[in-house]
Amino acid sequence: MKTHDAASGTTATVQLQRIIGGHLAYHVLGAAARLDIADHLREGPLTASELSDLIGGDDPEIVDKFLRVAETIGLVRRTSSGQLAETELLALLRRDGGRYRSTVLALTAPGFNRPSEMMHRAVLSGRAHTAQVLGTDLWGYYGTNPEEAKWFGGAMTDLTNLVADLVLARYEFSGRGTIMDVGGSHGIFLSRILHAQPDAKGVLFDRMEVVEEARNHLDQDIRTRIQIVGGNFFEGVPEGGDLYILKSVLCDWDDQSCLQILSRIRNAAMPGASLLIVDWLYPDESDPGLDAIYLQQAISVNGRVRNQEQFESLLKATGFAVTRVERTTPENWIPATIIEAIRR
Repeated sequence: MKTHDAASGTTATVQLQRIIGGHLAYHVLGAAARLDIADHLREGPLTASELSDLIGGDDPEIVDKFLRVAETIGLVRRTSSGQLAETELLALLRRDGGRYRSTVLALTAPGFNRPSEMMHRAVLSGRAHTAQVLGTDLWGYYGTNPEEAKWFGGAMTDLTNLVADLVLARYEFSGRGTIMDVGGSHGIFLSRILHAQPDAKGVLFDRMEVVEEARNHLDQDIRTRIQIVGGNFFEGVPEGGDLYILKSVLCDWDDQSCLQILSRIRNAAMPGASLLIVDWLYPDESDPGLDAIYLQQAISVNGRVRNQEQFESLLKATGFAVTRVERTTPENWIPATIIEAIRR
């Protein structure tokens, strides 16, 4: 007997086939980015054979089949003469100006994908099993795989600029003499703040191998106003900040780890200093998009997407008083909710 889903108007078999096919489409997208298909088609349509030569393909027939699958998901279109042309979707993967190139490269790479192989075990245990497939945790893996780390960093830079636009429009940074960005990666968020606040100074704190790379990302005029400090926020953070920032940090850690991070910040901060958390905030109602993000965080890094009560509990337990919680956008998938607290 045929099973039919009345809500979607399609059979369960067809639905399942689409889900299975989505796996292949996902990796065709990643391959298109790695093979620079967008850049090769930027100047105009080409035949499959011409594209095969440009990308250095050894088997033109396989390249042709790859491009046919890419056509079915809208990455390329076929002209009346049979050549292949760029689409708006493919243009997002260009090396120069492709908004989603870094994101696609990072999300389709082994470091981000392979932990999903252990999803069943993570669901049962409540803990990530990343080390079983990567040999170490995700951050350790990126430390020994610089190309993937670069892709991930690029994806985070793109997202950070989006978040910065939203936060800078809603949060007042003036009057904060020293702004401390804890786990601030390459300093993109901190530099955006300092551009808007010419009288402020910043301290960028993250693992040494991360902040050393930050020197290549900071503008010369901003670099003179930022002190770069390497270290481990589980062991301690620099003292003397008027405002401490945790942007997209707590979502990468379980509750016990978050308590450690927040305690180190409290120990470093003077009474009355502010803490600004910028992160995802799970709403009162169920959100399918955030459920997916929560699951990805949990199975890859033991992270969480927390609700307001959970944030307040962590902060209260580590000596902070919440003074403000505000969403900067109705788009819940963007980690740009503001949670401000004062060190008691």
